[in-house]
Amino acid sequence: MIVVYSSKSGSSKAYAEALASRIGCGCFPVDGDIPDGEQIVFFGWLRGSDIVGIRGIDRKRFKAVCVVALDEAGRFESNKPKVLDRNSVSVPVFYMRGWIDRSKLNVVDKTVLLAVSVMMKLKGLNEFNRPIFDAMMEGGSFYDESQLDAVERFCKPSDA
Repeated sequence: MIVVYSSKSGSSKAYAEALASRIGCGCFPVDGDIPDGEQIVFFGWLRGSDIVGIRGIDRKRFKAVCVVALDEAGRFESNKPKVLDRNSVSVPVFYMRGWIDRSKLNVVDKTVLLAVSVMMKLKGLNEFNRPIFDAMMEGGSFYDESQLDAVERFCKPSDA
């Protein structure tokens, strides 16, 4: 088994590297030299309903897919069927919250974040969307390595 990731500002990469270390396998960027034949645990970030980087990976090799974004897990769960269908994913999917490092974004990415933030503010900020709004405007992190625990258990089931 190997871990493959696509990362814009680093959170998918950080989660992928942490999981690879935990389960003792190789970790490769999606645009790198990915070894043939092994099952893949894929980490990609979410842009709308697209899991970025997943398109070039052979779906038959997937063991699991890990989606990284800012939203709380509950919001992802409500959109999960659409995301899985759009990305042709039929293996177990794990969701984890990441971060935005605004210094790694280009002007187009920053403009999109600004537009989304304006729409959020116009609809009204609350206790649920305020932290996401703040992360998009100023950068911010929801990274928590404990979010990998379920993926690790799935990849390394106990012998009991």
